[in-house]
Amino acid sequence: MKKFFPKEMALHEKLQQLAIETEKNYITVGDGIHRLTAEGSDYGIPLMALSLINAIPVPSFGLKSLLGLLVSFLGLQMFIGKRSVWLPKWFTHLHLHPKATHQSAKLGKRLLPKLERFVRPRYNWMKYDLLSSLLGIVIFLIGSVMTLPVPGSKIFTSPVLLALSLGLIAKDGLLILLASLSTLVIVIFYMEVFYLLYIWFMN
Repeated sequence: MKKFFPKEMALHEKLQQLAIETEKNYITVGDGIHRLTAEGSDYGIPLMALSLINAIPVPSFGLKSLLGLLVSFLGLQMFIGKRSVWLPKWFTHLHLHPKATHQSAKLGKRLLPKLERFVRPRYNWMKYDLLSSLLGIVIFLIGSVMTLPVPGSKIFTSPVLLALSLGLIAKDGLLILLASLSTLVIVIFYMEVFYLLYIWFMN
């Protein structure tokens, strides 16, 4: 029987408990996501995990681009109307390394309690298929920015993706809207940067 963490536990507490369990048992990415979902929030938990991994200040060696592809992949699933998230088996079967899990839990403990005080169920417009598909486009765009090998992409995308994931988990439509608008600002900013670079190199 698969194990869930209690629904009443805060997310940062669940992350800390997961970090402790990875030291004692062999836990895969799929098992970790399953423990955190508390029988819900199909897209929120994977996106939150990817945002925290993206924010860890370590050399990525191309990993951040892979994370961006996974985020975009989740966005495409949401865009086509999939209610239940699907992740490739090679990804869900990866072993959760205790050190990486502890770093994510440490980061979550620093960031999540402050955010969780302001997150609550409101304006649940995600129940509408059209709006859910539009959010899928937003998630695809933020994943695309994450794949860019340019300075600052991690700094901008990690907090926005974290806010999006928390909004999905708590069904907080206002937070999702604010994070979506922030994503559009980031995308426009990078489009402008690349356009200016293009003009500079062409002249």
